Amino acid sequence: MTDARTVILLGALLATTGLTVALGVTDPAAPLTYPTRFLVWNLFLAWIPMAFALAFVVIRRRGWLIPVGLGWLAFLPNAPYLVTDLVHLGQGVDLWRHVLQYGFAAWTGIMLGVVSMLLVHRRVDRDHGVLAGWAVVAVSVGLCAVGIVIGRFQRWNSWDLVTRPDAVVASTLEWVRSPLAEVESTGVAVAVAAFFGLAYLTVWSLGATDLLARRASR
Repeated sequence: MTDARTVILLGALLATTGLTVALGVTDPAAPLTYPTRFLVWNLFLAWIPMAFALAFVVIRRRGWLIPVGLGWLAFLPNAPYLVTDLVHLGQGVDLWRHVLQYGFAAWTGIMLGVVSMLLVHRRVDRDHGVLAGWAVVAVSVGLCAVGIVIGRFQRWNSWDLVTRPDAVVASTLEWVRSPLAEVESTGVAVAVAAFFGLAYLTVWSLGATDLLARRASR
């Protein structure tokens, strides 16, 4: 990725983040309260895996890759989690404002997750091979499904993995043992993870179309 494209990519993600916030703070009904406050917080959490992924790419000491990679993996579900905030949409005079606000937030979350995973995927692919790279992608998407259950339905967040890891693990294992007992949470988690995985494959495959276009122009 060229420097110009990197700047444009980060600028676009910052712009959609800004639009989400702008739609909230200009809401005459409830500026900086509902739904802006929790959306801003969730957007902040969604940017954290991007920071970890950028660090993962530039780090040269391999001993740091494991803790940085685990930090990225722990916060990655916060990115596709923004899609589930659409559950808060309701009828009202400001419906279209909120549709746009939630839409920008969901798009930003998915793209932050996709780009951060692409960065990690390429580093692992380069250092350990193709199979290892795709294994990381598959495991990450699967853990995002678990993260959706933990966050949306069990109401834990990434910080609880540090402050209350025993409680998070216990409730997660309870769901893992009988996922079909909670049909709604399992269905939503699988659907969002599938959406996230397909979004990743779509963006990843754009590299192949770019290569085909270059070959055709020769």
